[in-house]
Amino acid sequence: MGYAALLLAAAGFIVVAWLALLPQEREPFARPGEIRAHQPRDGFAIFLLANITLSVLLRVPGAERGLRSLMVTKWIAQETADQALMFALIWFGFVPGLAAAYAAVRVNPIRLPLLAGGVLALALWLSGPWLLSQIAASS
Repeated sequence: MGYAALLLAAAGFIVVAWLALLPQEREPFARPGEIRAHQPRDGFAIFLLANITLSVLLRVPGAERGLRSLMVTKWIAQETADQALMFALIWFGFVPGLAAAYAAVRVNPIRLPLLAGGVLALALWLSGPWLLSQIAASS
């Protein structure tokens, strides 16, 4: 229950951040030729958001096993595939903390959802194995 709540909370804040990036609609009573205010975008914040999205997707139970079972070993050696997977897991475990720290010190349009999503994704990576072992032990 706790793992699912943590996963859904992190995913919820990430969805809110992606929705904040969508262009705003025209005001209902605005004149047809009126220029809309353009919100500045922070490219690095969008890069971090994309990475924490993948990070949360990797914490879905069975996703890591799915990555291991891909037919990647057809094209590269097993040892190289394991090293690449290890690098990817380290990167996606590190990025939520980086995203939360970046959002805490840098003002951008997706600051609050990026901060909350980063903190929750980091909590998912740090407490996820323990929570999953508790679920397996109670079954």
